[in-house]
Amino acid sequence: MTDFVGGREVAGTKLKSKTGWPGKPKAATDDYGFSALPGGSRWSGSFYNVGHGGHWWSATELGAGLVWFRAMYYDNVYVDRNYGLKTYLHSVRCVHE
Repeated sequence: MTDFVGGREVAGTKLKSKTGWPGKPKAATDDYGFSALPGGSRWSGSFYNVGHGGHWWSATELGAGLVWFRAMYYDNVYVDRNYGLKTYLHSVRCVHE
């Protein structure tokens, strides 16, 4: 998906909701209607980045207990890629091709 919208360096700009982020999010245009909001994530019994960023699961596994996810934050324009344990609580978006 990040490749489709122009690459990870600009994907945050094009996928973030224009509202719902603290202050004015860096260049949020929501060009594709993904409307990403900063729902944060949860692991090890605590919530992180609620109101400042969001993590979304990918459908791609890295191994038996690991899955790739994407992350966006209010203070930058890119989409980061990382992996986490399947037990982490990240957001899910279904995207129809």
